[in-house]
Amino acid sequence: MKAVARITGKTFRTDIRAGIDLEHKLVADEPTDKGGENAGPTAMELLAAALGACTVATLRSYANIKGLELEGVEVDVDVQRRKPSEQQEAGEGAKATVIRKKITIKGDKLTNDQRVRMLEIAEKCPVNKALLEGVDMIKDQGASDLL
Repeated sequence: MKAVARITGKTFRTDIRAGIDLEHKLVADEPTDKGGENAGPTAMELLAAALGACTVATLRSYANIKGLELEGVEVDVDVQRRKPSEQQEAGEGAKATVIRKKITIKGDKLTNDQRVRMLEIAEKCPVNKALLEGVDMIKDQGASDLL
């Protein structure tokens, strides 16, 4: 899994290429009130989108494997950074970022037990696990970093 982000000029518009061969193109930007052009989602909105997309794909895969009559899934993700006062109020060990996720499973023929199991499976999506477990961040130094 790979992505390359490139920004040029004085704007915040960021061109992103992603995929095995960098075949997918996306744009990220900042809202106009932050000096951007609002040409695309912010980086944090892309994080929310990644979690939502991973969750629905995980649930679709599970439903397909189990032969469940899943009509659809909607995941509403909200990512917020806490203000310093909010983080202090949240207590020792509280994280600076809060993610709220609401999952709506659609399917009249699904039993309550199937729905409960699907909510458990949703927590196993790779993006969800990476966010909960944390990652090892390795910075590769490019030629311009060394000058």
